[in-house]
This record gives sequence, C-alpha cells and structure tokens, in this order.
Amino acid sequence: MGSVTRQYDAYVIADDTEEDRLFLQEMADNLESSEHNLRLHIRSRDGDIEMDYQKESEIIMNGCEKVIVVLTKKFTKNEIAMYLLKVAVSRSPGFQMRHIIPIHREECIAPSCIRFLTANDYTKSDLRPWFWPRVAMCFRKQARPFTSISTPRKVKKNLADVVCLPDIIMDSFSSVKENKWRTI
Repeated sequence: MGSVTRQYDAYVIADDTEEDRLFLQEMADNLESSEHNLRLHIRSRDGDIEMDYQKESEIIMNGCEKVIVVLTKKFTKNEIAMYLLKVAVSRSPGFQMRHIIPIHREECIAPSCIRFLTANDYTKSDLRPWFWPRVAMCFRKQARPFTSISTPRKVKKNLADVVCLPDIIMDSFSSVKENKWRTI
C-alpha cells in the first residue's frame, strides 16, 4: 500500500436510509460551503456503488483528517457502517488525536466503542442555528494532540520522593482522626 495524501477533511459514515441521504445532503451543503470550506467523502456520493472494504479503509486511514459518524437507531444494525466505524476507531485506539466526530441525527444509543465521546446533537431543534458551525469547529487545528495529565518535565519527581499512598490512607482513616472529626 502506497501512502495516500490527505484528499478529504472528513470521511462520513452513515446508514443507507433515505432520511440519512437527505441529512448527508444538508451536511454537504453546509460544511462544503464557502463559509466552512471542508471537503467531505460521502460513500454514497463519492464512492463506488459496490462496497470495496480495502479502498474505503484506505481512505479512512490515510485519506481523511477526521471521521464523522452519523448515528441513528438503525446504525448498529448496518454491518458496513459498523465495519467502517471500527476501522476509524483503530486509527487512534486511545482517542488521543480526536479523529471521530459523532453526530446524533435521532435519539439513539451510540455504539459502545464511541459511547464516551461527546456527540453533536442534531435532535435539539433549538440548537440547530449553531449546529453546523459547531461541527466545523471540530476541524480547527490543535496545537498538539490530547495528552494525559502529567506534571511538567522540570517538576517531575522520582517515585521515592513522593508520599506513598498507603501511608496517606492509613493516616486519614485512623480512629483518632475520626473521633476528632466527630467532636468538631
């Protein structure tokens, strides 16, 4: 496999229903407009009629910056959509790069592999004026990928310099302190 340059800003994973096609058209009209200037890969529009798993996986892994997942009640029953979602999840297993952007098109439960991600909620009609600009904000360049919370390099201490956790637990739960607390 040769390296493919990034051709799209986002790969869109959605079910193949008529409602989803209408939603994808609205998405393309808004996000690909001159206001946001994004380039989306929508399989029903840009892909082949017959599903080529290898080609679609290659586009997700090497041809797109992010992956937009349009969630509906029937999404988890669609084998192709679930396969593509798993490919997208495998791209960043710890979700440190924030590649996946979930969108709830209707009230539903997200697949377990992305359930903990904050989703953009299209079901709330009062938020729709800000919906597409909010989705477009997900494409802003980040200074650095999300990293776990840690102390700065200059301040790091050796483990021996740090108070042991069992000492803290033993001191904090002693009966003497518990009695003092009750008398206050």
